[in-house]
Amino acid sequence: MTFAIAVATVTIVSIVYALDIRFVILGPRGVTAVDDIGEAVAAALASAACAWASMRSMGRDRLAWALMCVSTGLWAAGEIAWSYFEVGLKIPTPYPSLADVGFLSAVPFAFLGIRAFWSAPRGTSSHWRVWFDGVIVAIALTSTAWAFGLKSVWLSSSSTKILDLAYPVGDILIGTILILAIRRASGQQAGRMAFLLAGVALYSIADSAFAYLNAQGAFGAVGNVIDTGWFAGFLLIGLAAVYPVAPPKAATQPAPLDLWQLALPWMTLLLASAGDVYASLSGHDIDLFMSSMTAALAILLTVNMIIERREFLEMLTEMERARSTLNQDFKTALAGIQQLSEQVKEADHAYDEGVRVLAADIHSQAERLDRLVEGML
Repeated sequence: MTFAIAVATVTIVSIVYALDIRFVILGPRGVTAVDDIGEAVAAALASAACAWASMRSMGRDRLAWALMCVSTGLWAAGEIAWSYFEVGLKIPTPYPSLADVGFLSAVPFAFLGIRAFWSAPRGTSSHWRVWFDGVIVAIALTSTAWAFGLKSVWLSSSSTKILDLAYPVGDILIGTILILAIRRASGQQAGRMAFLLAGVALYSIADSAFAYLNAQGAFGAVGNVIDTGWFAGFLLIGLAAVYPVAPPKAATQPAPLDLWQLALPWMTLLLASAGDVYASLSGHDIDLFMSSMTAALAILLTVNMIIERREFLEMLTEMERARSTLNQDFKTALAGIQQLSEQVKEADHAYDEGVRVLAADIHSQAERLDRLVEGML
């Protein structure tokens, strides 16, 4: 119940936050202050929640939450530096600045933290297959980002183009590793991973939109409604850290993957196709890069289908072999039962014959005894 109240509170606060930015309810200065300070507070709360989760966790989960604590803390520090210029000095934040150092330094810690969440391999998520899916997911996310603004950032002549590209590229890496983490999540992790995915997705969208608008020189001084992605995203990460988890149960055998976990990596292909549709509807030509991404996805999907069919055939062959072995064992057991039955019948016949002979011998001895008694009399 407490967690449900926290979710409802985050939802309402995020909506109010977005409405304030969109309609400048508090005036330009007020909106700027609420925007910047709100993002810093949200990231700081997420960092504190991750630290709390780390202290209450064991093993790899403790390491994962500790790394996420560092990542969100660095982002909060970057936002404090950003707020120092806009709220404290009342001047536009330089770009690049110390704020970007905090923002970009958070990326590797988030990547390593999410990687630490990986559970033991199970099902088709084991060994190299998970990385094969990762390549497909990364290409699909890149293709989507390219259609929705990454291309404009790449083609821009801005002197900060490398920095502009660093944000969406970092988000693609984090999104890929997070989807793979969910692919291998255990039952106790599923809820937390869902909130973590939602949070990362929101602030990744905000990062990519910021890079696109900044490359176009269109990011407003008063803020933008896309800032809600950072605010709500970090609050969702905080909810993921405090998500109530049932005590772990000892597994007697490896748990199979759920259907949604199997389907999740392939859902990113819908995003890639959405990018193609958006490019067509918006009048943009599908360039060589997007065509190459589509071709790469087609090749990887074909290879994946071949691998899956081979595994399916191997499974059918193994089932047929097991059925044949079972039939042979059944026939052998049936023959053994028949042989045992015949032996039992023979034993019964021998027993009956032995009883008959013994009865005849007793009868003969009785007759001799009778004659001996008569002679004595």
